[in-house]
Amino acid sequence: MKTSLYLLFFLLISAHVSAQFELKGRVTGYSGETAVTVNIPMVHGFYKENSISIPVAANGTFSITLPVTSQKFVSLIFQRRFFTLLLTGGKDLTIALNGKDSSIRLISGKALAENKLMRQIDPDKQPFFFSGAEADSLKALPLAALKSRVIEPFLAQQREKNAAILASGLSSADKKLIAAEIRYLGYNYLNDFARTQLSDKETVQDFVIHVFDQTVIEPEVFPAGPQYYTFADNYLRYLETKAFVKIKKENIKPSEPIPYYHISLDSANVLVKKYGKPYWRWVGSLHNFPPAVTENYTYQQIINQYNSRDLSQARSLADAFTQRFPASSFNPRIHEMMDTLNRMLAQQAGNKDIVVVKAYDKVQSIYEVIKGLEGKVVYLDVWGTWCGPCKEEIKYLPQLKAAFKNKDVAFVYLDMDTDDRDALWKEFIQVNEMTGVHLRKTRETIAPFWKELLAHQPDKAEYYPQYFLFDQKGKLVVSKALQPSRQEALYQQINNILEGKAK
Repeated sequence: MKTSLYLLFFLLISAHVSAQFELKGRVTGYSGETAVTVNIPMVHGFYKENSISIPVAANGTFSITLPVTSQKFVSLIFQRRFFTLLLTGGKDLTIALNGKDSSIRLISGKALAENKLMRQIDPDKQPFFFSGAEADSLKALPLAALKSRVIEPFLAQQREKNAAILASGLSSADKKLIAAEIRYLGYNYLNDFARTQLSDKETVQDFVIHVFDQTVIEPEVFPAGPQYYTFADNYLRYLETKAFVKIKKENIKPSEPIPYYHISLDSANVLVKKYGKPYWRWVGSLHNFPPAVTENYTYQQIINQYNSRDLSQARSLADAFTQRFPASSFNPRIHEMMDTLNRMLAQQAGNKDIVVVKAYDKVQSIYEVIKGLEGKVVYLDVWGTWCGPCKEEIKYLPQLKAAFKNKDVAFVYLDMDTDDRDALWKEFIQVNEMTGVHLRKTRETIAPFWKELLAHQPDKAEYYPQYFLFDQKGKLVVSKALQPSRQEALYQQINNILEGKAK
């Protein structure tokens, strides 16, 4: 009996190991410094929390077991180049990475055929409308011209890729999965082109509506790949664009339901103000996505808020999610994440290194704060709890502060938020352990601060986040300083001031 139990245990462990993915290979021309990373999306999007660093031996070889038990599209990152691979649990792949030209070569393995096809159709190559001389000529074109010069030729290229997929010797299931991923990637490329490259607002609206009117939200394959969920995210923004075009055209009142969202504009504004923009996406997904898509899509949104340590927005989404999907397999992990954030808040509640300026609403100038820090170089962070890029930069603060531990460097945070978010602001800085000096202003009361910070700066743009450096005498010496994610380059900026080398 005992032997049988041991055998069963061994078989279960063996099955678990074999269900993962084995990636191995060699870096030719290995310098000893080249990093090889695999990013495995939880649902969709590229988040550094999902990256796994692959150890490379001195002779350039590597071998790693990746936690992939089903099918996953992942990104292999080598020398700043991205290669999309399709990994299937229980399979393996051997590759060669060239340290001279940053290329990849597929050598062998059970996952060779599908990944050879992926390299053939090359999903990582940017479309023609993003680069080159022609790209600049497209920015100011009307929709009719964009249809003939962008949309139609790009869709023709997409059809060629689809034909190559169908002509391959892969299984019908793999063909369908890859074809769907490439199709959704195409829609995402067109969306990004419209929203980042076109200069006229109405043309952006018309372009997005024209493209997405031809699509359906029901996934062609389920479980769907990460490009589908990025498409779903873009689809919500398309519905929002289309809804507000209709509101303006049909003169829909703020108290009347917004098309596709089934709540009024007044109610939507209340929700966004109270719970944040992710909650608006939740409402949109409930009314427009199949339930299984809403479940996966929203789980990723909760993870995003957890990684940003935004307890308020994570809490609102988690509460709504667990109520709507009480039997979801994601719920144990969601409860674990919420417990972690609440524990962080409790641990930092008495942190004396997190200093909120007394009567900060009465402070009229940033120099009122800076003068209390004479003798120290001051790094000023102008940010907001609502600002996604601000939250991304906050993740790099621990490394920044570690680099200047026991040195005469102080950190000041000027937050722009409405008065009704005061408690949430204080909660956020505690959960994120943002040691330093804090004050908050509203959109109106922060205006004189921007004026004095940008007084001698040609670029008067008041975007968030922005950073400023003051010397030991309280003089502003670097406007629009580097952000925390620039790491070594920023550290050099600060060291130059510490050593009296600032220009």
